[in-house]
Amino acid sequence: MITMMRLGLQEAKMRWRMTIMMGLTVAASIVCFLLLNAYRTDLVSRYSVLAMDYLVVQESGSMGEWTGSRLPVSVSQNLTGASLIVPEIHTIVGTSPENAIMLRGVGLDNYEQVETYKMTAGRALHTGDLPRQAMVGALLAKERHLTLGGTIVIRGRNFKVVGIFSNGTYTDHEAWISLSDAQALLGWGSDVSVFVIPAGEKLKAGDILPGGLSVVQKGESGVNMVRELSPIFNLLGLVTVTLGVAAAVVLANMLWRLAWLQRRDIAIIQSIGFGKPAVAGFLLVQGTSIALLGFGIGVLLAVGLGKFTQLSANGSSIHAVFDTHILLITFLYACLITAAGSAMPAWWLARLNLAELLRSE
Repeated sequence: MITMMRLGLQEAKMRWRMTIMMGLTVAASIVCFLLLNAYRTDLVSRYSVLAMDYLVVQESGSMGEWTGSRLPVSVSQNLTGASLIVPEIHTIVGTSPENAIMLRGVGLDNYEQVETYKMTAGRALHTGDLPRQAMVGALLAKERHLTLGGTIVIRGRNFKVVGIFSNGTYTDHEAWISLSDAQALLGWGSDVSVFVIPAGEKLKAGDILPGGLSVVQKGESGVNMVRELSPIFNLLGLVTVTLGVAAAVVLANMLWRLAWLQRRDIAIIQSIGFGKPAVAGFLLVQGTSIALLGFGIGVLLAVGLGKFTQLSANGSSIHAVFDTHILLITFLYACLITAAGSAMPAWWLARLNLAELLRSE
C-alpha cells in the first residue's frame, strides 16, 4: 500500500503541469468557500450580540440602534418602573455610502452605565467636556486614519478625537459625541432616538407602548440586520458548494484519464500481489497532492484578498476573519473534494477485468 502511494506521488510529480492546473481549479473553490465563511464569521460575531441586561425603547418598525427612530424626550415620563433611563441618539450621517458615519449621541452623565468598552487610546467623554469632542471606534479610526488629538468631520463640523475605544461589536464603527452636540448637529431640538432601560423590571422585550413605541432587547437591530443578510450568504454558500462539486468532477475526470493511460501498468502491479486497495491508494495520493496544493494556494489567495478588501455600507463594514475554526472547516471541505474526486476512478478501476487490462496496448 505504501509503495503504491509512493508511486502515485511520483506520478503526480512527473505530471506536474497537470497537477498545478488541477490545484488551481481546486484553489478557486477554496478561495470562495474560505472568504464566504470568513466574512460570515465577522458578521455574526460583531452584529449578533445581544445585551441581555438592557432593553431599548424605540419607534416601532425602526432599527433604533442604527437609524429610523426619533422620539420626544417626554416619552421618558411614560417609562414608569424603570430604575434607569438613558436617552441616546443613533443615526447615520454622510452624503454617500462611502463617507457615511454611524453617529451616536450619548448623555455624558450616564452612558457608561449601559455600555461596555475599553479605551485603546486617549480617554472617554466625561461630564463637563467642551463641545465638539468625540470618541471613535477602533475600526472607524483605522478606516479613516484618525489619530488621538486629530479631527473627524461629522456632517460638515469638526470634532476633536479625544479617545479611541473598542468592544468587538459593530460599535467599533461608530463615532460618539455628547447628546447635546448630536441634537444641535441634527437640528433635533430635544428629541432622541432611543431610551435604554434595565431588563428584568416592569417592561420586557416585545412590549408595545402607546404612541407607536416598542421595547426590544439591546442589540436587536444588529441581529435583525444579520437575519436580512443571511439569505444572501446562504445563496453564496450554495454557489461555493457547486464550485466544490465541479472541482471534484474535474479531479475525478483527470484521475480517471491518468488511470486509463496507465491501465496496463496497474494491471501488472495487481498481478504481482498488490490488491485493489493499493490501487485506490495510488489514485488517492495523487488526488490528495492536488487538493493540498489547491488548499495552500487557496488559503494564501483568500488571506491576501481578505486583507485588502472589505464589505462596506452605510458607515459599517464586514472584514474577513481567518481563525482556526474557519481554516479547519475549509480543510475538511478540501478533503471532501479529494475523496469525491478519487472515489469514482478507484471504483471504476476495481470493476475492470484484470485479464483484459493485461492485454491492453
